[in-house]
Amino acid sequence: QPVSKLPPARRLTPADEEFYPTVAIQALTRIFKDPSLAVHHGMVMQAIMFIFNSLGLRCVPFLNRVVPHIIHTIRTCGPSNLREALLKQIATLSGIVREHLRPYVAAIFDIVEEFWSSRHLGTILSLISKIAAGVPDDFRKYVPRLVRKLLASLEEIQVADWLAPYSRSGVVGSAAYEVEKLELILRSVRSLRSVLGEFM
Repeated sequence: QPVSKLPPARRLTPADEEFYPTVAIQALTRIFKDPSLAVHHGMVMQAIMFIFNSLGLRCVPFLNRVVPHIIHTIRTCGPSNLREALLKQIATLSGIVREHLRPYVAAIFDIVEEFWSSRHLGTILSLISKIAAGVPDDFRKYVPRLVRKLLASLEEIQVADWLAPYSRSGVVGSAAYEVEKLELILRSVRSLRSVLGEFM
């Protein structure tokens, strides 16, 4: 059989710049993938994001080890506070790697739709803005789906609830939630007006 002329794969050594980040991310990812260590997943993700922030674009080779599992955990985790934290981390990561997040935009948008009608709407809208800025061309494919979500949410807002009694601190009860939801959506529409213009 012909002998390959390619050089053999070289193991990383401590002399390599990527050695320590690689070792650290491998160890953290093992913890992140272990359901029995779920109590530590929030802190693990913070540590990974600290490394990614430090590396900047040099973190791109590690994305395929981390991002798919973040997406999976967002879908399957029990505690809503962990899901909220992971959604924020995806938004932060989008700001770091920008167009390099392109392979994961479809899966991220599935998450956006899945958790749209949840307590995470504010974080989801922030994530959408970061994706739109990082991968604008890819983002445009998902604008029709986003517009449907935005319009449906506006239709759901019960303006009649705003006539509920006021307390000294302002609107109370469900009316406060409706007002907050409306403000979130309108701010998001304003921040995305450059890509929403032709659809709304």
